[in-house]
Amino acid sequence: MSEKENSFSRLWQQGKDYATLKIEYAKLTAAEKLSVLLSAVAVAFVVFSLAMVALIFLSVALAEWIGQSIGMAWGCGIVAVVYIAMMVLLFLLRKPLFINPVSRFVSRLILS
Repeated sequence: MSEKENSFSRLWQQGKDYATLKIEYAKLTAAEKLSVLLSAVAVAFVVFSLAMVALIFLSVALAEWIGQSIGMAWGCGIVAVVYIAMMVLLFLLRKPLFINPVSRFVSRLILS
């Protein structure tokens, strides 16, 4: 009977070790995937911020350039209409441009 108990206790210990290792592996995998996700978000934020600053300067330059020909108010109005048209276009195309790529990225990150 002691051999059976010894075998059972060894099996129980190996099962506990296996479960501990699986939990540790899951934690490490989650940490890795979370760090990849957060770094991608950080890079996207920095790129988006720099792009917005550049876009502001380009908008002012375009409004000035148009304003030299037909008046400053009209130049600013034309730039504003261009931005409104781009916002409507981005809203209409939000699923293929933003939602689907982000969903694919997150699901590929989690499932791989």
